[in-house]
Amino acid sequence: MLRQLLSITQTAERLRVRPEYVRELVAKKRLEFIHGEQLDAAQVEQLAKLMEKLRKNGIATLVEICAQDDPEK
Repeated sequence: MLRQLLSITQTAERLRVRPEYVRELVAKKRLEFIHGEQLDAAQVEQLAKLMEKLRKNGIATLVEICAQDDPEK
C-alpha cells in the first residue's frame, strides 16, 4: 500500500498553522519526515483531528485524553 505524502506547506494548511510550526513538530518528534521533507498524510490527519478537538474543547479534551492513557484511572 502506498502512503500519501504531504509537503510542509500542505501539512501546515491542514493543521492550520505556519510551516515553521510544522518544522517544530518534527523537531519535537510529534511528526516525522518520511521521504525528504514529506510527511505521512495519515499521521498528519490524526494530529489534525486532535488539534481540532483541543481548539473546540480546550483543556477538558486534554484532561480526557490523559485520563484514557492512565491505566490507574
